[in-house]
Amino acid sequence: MSRDTALNLPEDLKTRALENARQATPVEALAPLRRDALTALEGAAFPGRKTEAWKYTSLFPLTDGHLARRAEGEAPADLPMLGEYRLVLVNGRLDEEHTALPEGVTLGRQARRLEGLTTPFAFYNGAALEDAVTLDVAANADVREPVQVLHVGAGDAASHCNTRLEVNLATGSRLTLIEQYLGDGPVLTNAVTAIQAADNAHLTHYRLQADAGDSLHIGTLLFQQTGVSRIDSYQLMAGNRLRRNDVRAFLDKSGAELNMHGIFVARDRSHIDNQLCVEHRVPECTSNQVYRGLAGEKGRAVLNGRIHIHPGAKGTLAELSNKNLLLNPGAEIDTKPELEIYNDDVKCAHGATVGQLDALQQFYLQSRGIPLAEAKRMLSLGFVNELIMSLPDQAVADWAQPWLAAELGQRPGADGEAA
Repeated sequence: MSRDTALNLPEDLKTRALENARQATPVEALAPLRRDALTALEGAAFPGRKTEAWKYTSLFPLTDGHLARRAEGEAPADLPMLGEYRLVLVNGRLDEEHTALPEGVTLGRQARRLEGLTTPFAFYNGAALEDAVTLDVAANADVREPVQVLHVGAGDAASHCNTRLEVNLATGSRLTLIEQYLGDGPVLTNAVTAIQAADNAHLTHYRLQADAGDSLHIGTLLFQQTGVSRIDSYQLMAGNRLRRNDVRAFLDKSGAELNMHGIFVARDRSHIDNQLCVEHRVPECTSNQVYRGLAGEKGRAVLNGRIHIHPGAKGTLAELSNKNLLLNPGAEIDTKPELEIYNDDVKCAHGATVGQLDALQQFYLQSRGIPLAEAKRMLSLGFVNELIMSLPDQAVADWAQPWLAAELGQRPGADGEAA
């Protein structure tokens, strides 16, 4: 990247985003959101080389022209089915022919302005949105079967799409939501998912990101626990040319509980950047974050986890654990846990480690006749197997096991060995 290109990139991206947003033709229900988001986008600064939150992630891949055109492609005929009920969005637009929802869940085609959306790409999502999906779960509805929302980004040329999903759980409701992202071609998916949970609501949430290696993904995941609710979230992701996940959670009523688990794998020259922020804004809430990362070849993974305890949020219980494994010397993982506490009466802990495969364990497996490549794969699987085994839904576990085995399969490593 030349110096001039690096300096001009944020302004160039903002100019292109504003041009596209002004040309968007949203449905009438989205017009108010679009106006507010466009105003926010006009005042926003796109990240550059000196933006702290983006210090490990460059937007240079977008110079290929992804923001110059909207993705125009078709979903593959054979789409995965992880439950009886499924919605399919192709390049951000709902495919009504593949829409099936259980009793107690209502489909809407609108979106609203949300407090926690603060990044320029989240603003652009709202400003340029042409379709949206809202799922409202009725009060006391116990939805037994998972609902799968499949986001497909498809296109033959560098392009982008905006996809928006909002889920509202009413009092006493229960839902299992499976978000799955599939990328087919050099498409940037600019995604926003917002979930709101009222009193006594319980959500089991999966976010499965297995886009193609040449695809790009910039996404925001927002949790708003406005009631005494519980959210269990499982996020499984593979690296691609550029993957950025901003996850923000607001615990706004005493007794709310949030559990987030994640596995991320960066192989070859792929990139993953996870930015997590949990906001404890009231007393007596609990959050727990457990993430495991693996990187091989020239892959790079980033995790920044922040726990923010606001004044008056006494009795908070909050923990963050991030353990990482480098599969060979050429890979890189950057991790930074943060605690920002404005209250003495809390219990908080955080920790992060980055290590390598144990040479003695590799030698032991080889001494039992197991080839080196297979020994590395077995040890890597063992590093994350506890999280895979904890997945509560069998359909997701059945998807995750071969996905992870493929990501950790035999590849030429930096040292000439399979990683």
